Amino acid sequence: MKPFALLTDSGCALTADLRSRFGIDSYVSGNVTFPDGHTEKADLDWQRRTPEEFFSAMSSKKFLLKTSCPNIDEIESMFLPFVEEGREILMITISHGLSGTYNFALKAAEKVMEEYPGSKIRVVDSLRYSTAQGMLLAYASQMRDEGKTCDETADWVEANKNRFHQIGIMDDLFFLARTGRVNKAAAFMGSLVGVEPMADFSDNGLCTVVGKGKGKKKSLDACARYLEKLSIDPKSQTMFLAHSLREKEAAYLKKAVEERVGPKEIIVSSVDMFCGANIGPGLVAIFFYGQPISKDLIEEKKTIAECLQGK
Repeated sequence: MKPFALLTDSGCALTADLRSRFGIDSYVSGNVTFPDGHTEKADLDWQRRTPEEFFSAMSSKKFLLKTSCPNIDEIESMFLPFVEEGREILMITISHGLSGTYNFALKAAEKVMEEYPGSKIRVVDSLRYSTAQGMLLAYASQMRDEGKTCDETADWVEANKNRFHQIGIMDDLFFLARTGRVNKAAAFMGSLVGVEPMADFSDNGLCTVVGKGKGKKKSLDACARYLEKLSIDPKSQTMFLAHSLREKEAAYLKKAVEERVGPKEIIVSSVDMFCGANIGPGLVAIFFYGQPISKDLIEEKKTIAECLQGK
């Protein structure tokens, strides 16, 4: 029996080399609508423009973008070749709180399984976005390589996705506030000069501010301490680090984490176009596997407060 197909969407931030490395069989693209009204498919490989061009244009806050998820027919078209080959499918999607992709994928899967009795399609809401979603896919890929079934892998992802953390800083929460992904009070605090909003994923998969640092270096050092406190067996992990036009800060955070916990590998990449349209420039964040995320991030807020005090 052929191994199950591992599918995703353009929220995963995995470029062609990483999709090849982790055996991602296919992905479906969301849409990005530009200020002049034209719409493009979100491109994971930045073939039309560079990340630098994309995020630099957004820096003025006048280059405002809109995103929309792929439709049911597009997702169904992605499923069909694998079903016709007799392969089971696991699709891991961007968080339902950020996109309608998960709900549309469920409907597409139901339709295909009705048309092809005996087929199996598991759709899992990652409750994550960008490279955190990509990290979940990497773990699923490893399980497939170890001989785990589609159901075993899907069940593990469902049970453990709330152990996948992010921690980092954002220069400005303007774009997230504009699309309703953070509240306006948090966005205002994030706009103050010298204040660095620091975020993790909430237990329902939303990017949530857990602390506010002062100064980039101090804040990034606190991020490394936060990871050290909450990660599980970090030396065995391949971690992911994403940034939007912040290469210098990304390099600093990478070095700080390497010196503190010495992970197996840290993969550095740009935030993808689909998520980047809603995040904007100024993000640097590292993603790791750790303790289960607490309700309302109570424990995480305590931890980052300690880390900002140098504890």
